[in-house]
Amino acid sequence: MNLQTLHKLKSRFVARNVGNELILVPLTANVAQMNELFTMNETGKFIWENINENSTVLEIENLMIETFDIDSAIAKRDIELFLSKLETTFK
Repeated sequence: MNLQTLHKLKSRFVARNVGNELILVPLTANVAQMNELFTMNETGKFIWENINENSTVLEIENLMIETFDIDSAIAKRDIELFLSKLETTFK
């Protein structure tokens, strides 16, 4: 899954912060489907909240490096893992 596809998917969810996690509730015809929830950890929450229609992996990677004080390889790996898990989940 690429960032632009993920940005389009974001409008199909209601997101709520619970502690350091982000809870996503899918919407169908603008009615929340409470039988299916998705929980994102702090890293997933950060990526989700920083994606916009023009985001690139490099931009998100640089934001993660600045915010979490991690190196480029870890940031890139985390982004790739996040996108891979979402692609599997939302197929």
